Amino acid sequence: MIKQSVSNMFKKNIYKVVVGGEGAVGKTTICQRLAGTLEREKDRLMTIGVDFHSLKIKNGKLFEAQVWDLGGQEQFRDFQQPFFKNAKIAIFVFSVEWFDTMVYIDFWLDMLKDENPVKIYLIGNKIDSPNRFVRIDEALEFARDRNLSYYEISAIKGTGFENFKEDLIQTIQTIANLNIN
Repeated sequence: MIKQSVSNMFKKNIYKVVVGGEGAVGKTTICQRLAGTLEREKDRLMTIGVDFHSLKIKNGKLFEAQVWDLGGQEQFRDFQQPFFKNAKIAIFVFSVEWFDTMVYIDFWLDMLKDENPVKIYLIGNKIDSPNRFVRIDEALEFARDRNLSYYEISAIKGTGFENFKEDLIQTIQTIANLNIN
């Protein structure tokens, strides 16, 4: 009985999702919202290197996405590329307030050069900001040119988040059903 329980634990379907982008674009808030651990009043601290979150999906079977939240500051970059190894999904986040955070997505995409995730998302965050600088048509063109699935959200308020989350969950379920290792 115990042996069967232990072996069932190791058969759990866990899929790796890596979230990257420049510092202060809202990656951790997105990860916390996905995991259901977002506390709105809590101050956000810089992610040091990498942090982990869990997204549990129950649809007949239990699926779990292990979400790797990469720190966006330059001092962490030298050791982050290996974190993309075996990722099934990559999510790159930029702030619509800062054009350079979108341009730097190309740097993050380069970290995938040896990997082949099933799907890559580009998230334009902070759409609730009155200081929007990146126009939606610019972001859509940027995503289209790189074959990325694009969503605009406010991670804090939740605007647009459900559409993104539904797509992400559907992608994880598709990966599970196709048994992509």
